[in-house]
Amino acid sequence: MKEKINILNKVVPAVLIAILLFFIFDNIFLMNEVKAAESHRYTYDGGNLDTNRYPGVKEKIDILKRNHPNWTFTIMETGLDWNQVITAEYSGHWGKPKNLIQNGTGSWVCSICGDHAYDNGSWKCASEMTIRYYMDSRNWLSDNQYLFQFLQLDYIQSSDEQIYNALSNTFLHNMDYARQINEACRESNVNPYYVVARVIQEQGAGGGSTWKMESGGVTYYNLFNIGASGNSPSEIWNNALATAKSRGWTSVKASIKGGVDTLTSYINAKQNTQYLNKFDVEQYDGTYWRQYMQNIEAPKNEASKMYSCMKEARLLNQSLNFIIPVYENMPQSASQSPDGVGEIYPKNIRVKEGHSDVVLRTSANTSSSVVYIIPDSSVVLLSVERLNNGWHKVVLTDGRYGYLKFDTSYLEEIDDVTNCSETKVIASDGVPMYVGPGGSQTLLTTLSMGQSVTRIDNTGRYTFDGTTWDRIKLSDGRQGFVERKYLLDESSTEILTIKASGGLFLRSEPSMNEANKIRLLSDGSKVTRIGTYMVNGQEAMADNHYWDYVITADGAKGYVARDYLRDKNGNIPGGLSKVEVEKDDVNKTIEISEVTNINNIKEKLGDCTIKRSDGSEVDNSLAKTGDRVIIGNDEYIVVKRGDCSGDGYVKASDYLMIKDFIMGTGTAKLQGAYEKAADVVKDNQTKASDYLKIKDHIMYGVEV
Repeated sequence: MKEKINILNKVVPAVLIAILLFFIFDNIFLMNEVKAAESHRYTYDGGNLDTNRYPGVKEKIDILKRNHPNWTFTIMETGLDWNQVITAEYSGHWGKPKNLIQNGTGSWVCSICGDHAYDNGSWKCASEMTIRYYMDSRNWLSDNQYLFQFLQLDYIQSSDEQIYNALSNTFLHNMDYARQINEACRESNVNPYYVVARVIQEQGAGGGSTWKMESGGVTYYNLFNIGASGNSPSEIWNNALATAKSRGWTSVKASIKGGVDTLTSYINAKQNTQYLNKFDVEQYDGTYWRQYMQNIEAPKNEASKMYSCMKEARLLNQSLNFIIPVYENMPQSASQSPDGVGEIYPKNIRVKEGHSDVVLRTSANTSSSVVYIIPDSSVVLLSVERLNNGWHKVVLTDGRYGYLKFDTSYLEEIDDVTNCSETKVIASDGVPMYVGPGGSQTLLTTLSMGQSVTRIDNTGRYTFDGTTWDRIKLSDGRQGFVERKYLLDESSTEILTIKASGGLFLRSEPSMNEANKIRLLSDGSKVTRIGTYMVNGQEAMADNHYWDYVITADGAKGYVARDYLRDKNGNIPGGLSKVEVEKDDVNKTIEISEVTNINNIKEKLGDCTIKRSDGSEVDNSLAKTGDRVIIGNDEYIVVKRGDCSGDGYVKASDYLMIKDFIMGTGTAKLQGAYEKAADVVKDNQTKASDYLKIKDHIMYGVEV
């Protein structure tokens, strides 16, 4: 985990909230139950936003506040890691992708699904770059209509005439319909212009095929296209009709009321903006599963329609509130648009036989300066981006890069230059995978600790600035480059196989609750175990299962029930907890892992006597920080990392002791072995990163 807190006086509010949450968590864990957290929301006052943690947000909001003094802004700290959010959203390939883009081409389209058509045939799976672009709130914090995807969707006092005007030039331009929309929205406390924008988004200005449907002599209405999913127009229509029939929508009024009730269910789950309707990043009732639509452009498009309606009604100067979602480990700058890039993927090209002196330039035009002159076909070039104007971005083995116009009369694509196929495992969280060697190349994705990849080029040909870049391939077929130092041998990790004929759900919490489902993992797929669910330092059951915290081959993290995992021998794996005993003759300490007991110490050290800190001798039980081990004439003090209280367990009270000790509050006086036990990150200091690691241990089973 990356440490994000480095100076306490900047995060006191966050720490206080964390303390409160941990009192709650401690009680929950004692009952072996897990309840999902919520986002942390607070009103931005101009100075209470951590710019190091959430770069590039404050500056944009400050401009908006100056231009619109009546507007307020709520910061929504999702608590979710940015890269894990993108991984979760970039899923469902060849089945039901979470995000589709209409009429997309080039880098807007997922390289896994390619030209595979979805829905009515005009939709394609959105690329990871597209998802990053649309989900990065910083791209939309401008003084224009797109900001309104973050507008809090409470009811705005409006007359029926204002709603009637908002429906101008649409198939619903009727005073009765306007009155029905306004009445339903007033009763449900929902912004009526949001409802108008949603209907227009779903049906178009002229009305689509599903708003009014005839069946068996009865007319049914489905204005909001609820349940209208499918991969063909007929399938979409049939599903829309089935939903309307099942809910009795035999009038426009009934369909309006039913649609508003559906939208209200999102708002009640704290998904109370158009952005949050689309992207379920509120942990209140699970994440990623309650998403109104697949259309990734819907928040932007609906925001534009809602803005126009509200502007026409002269409502923009009211006291509006905007909810701005932010994520942990966001990139320093806003995610770039895929515009102008035809394809981002490493390919090899070279000059054809009989040709020479091809020019590589600094920019994609013939007037820019020369980077390198390619002598002949002996030089293999790495093309990393193909622009829509026919130019290629090319990287040389020394890290230099430039552009050349791809002319098939003297250039050709060749097979990938690879020399191996080795399973490797990522050694750290947040490892960037670039389209080409070097941190200046386009970021394709970010990899997580334990994620398995295939190395396909280990020649070291791309070594420059003291760094070697290896080419790898992900489980979904994407290729890119990572620094060699982040690649571990497969044998150094615990790779397990899913054994469940119908697949196994990856879950956000160790619970069978439907809201915790992240995605379905197929039978036979591989995961890497990186933690276990534990309570008070011991593996525990929840919902009648032991749970392991795993990472999939494509980087998604979550819990799975251990019963459905198999090790390399075909057996259900045991726990990850390890008995460790390490004697330090210099400092006269014995450092142990959290599950180590008295007999473990005796087995490791041989003839010794072990006493509690009060001097009482103990034969066998869980060992604790402060225990004394006598070997001959020497006495050693036991240090159990994280067990600051000396009760043998690592739990929320230890987190609070470290916090109080650092901040000088409470009565915590950590000294000697107890202070050493607090140093769980092992850097000879006691600081915020230590109690954050204990938090991860309690919540996710990460070892201390």
